[in-house]
Formats: sequence, structure tokens, C-alpha cells
Amino acid sequence: MEQFLARFPDYRKALWLAARSEEEGLGNPSYQGWQWSDVEMHPTRVLKLVIEGIAKIGMRTRRATYYLLKEPDLVKTVLKSSVLKK
Repeated sequence: MEQFLARFPDYRKALWLAARSEEEGLGNPSYQGWQWSDVEMHPTRVLKLVIEGIAKIGMRTRRATYYLLKEPDLVKTVLKSSVLKK
């Protein structure tokens, strides 16, 4: 994860937005995941998160694809530690 963010620092904001979306969805039993528009990133770039093993496809319909972070706690920890290093 840290290596990925070192290579692609522009994904930092998207991962933060994804983690926040998942936190907000914890209390909602019908929460399916976040979409590309929720993380303000083009769908092809979100797919890179899936390919790298950081996110997974939670649900796919004809109209939308919903994603979930594979390890949301790790993402939050890495993002917090990278902010503290600055």
C-alpha cells in the first residue's frame, strides 16, 4: 500500500474518500460500496485499485459498479501515517 502511494500519490485523495464513504455506510444495512464518482476519479483509474488488490468489486449492475476497500483499516493507517510524516 505504501509503495503504491509512493508510485501514485494522486490516488491518496481517492482512497481517503473511499474510506470515508465506507465509514459513513457502516450503519446502513443496504450500503453496497462506493462508486467512481464518490471518489472523484475516472472508472479506468479506479480499476487500477482493483488490479493492485487494494479494492474489490462489491456489486456490479447494468447501471453501476460498487467498490469496497479490501483492507479499510490498513488504508486509513497508511494515509494517517503519510500525513504525519509530512
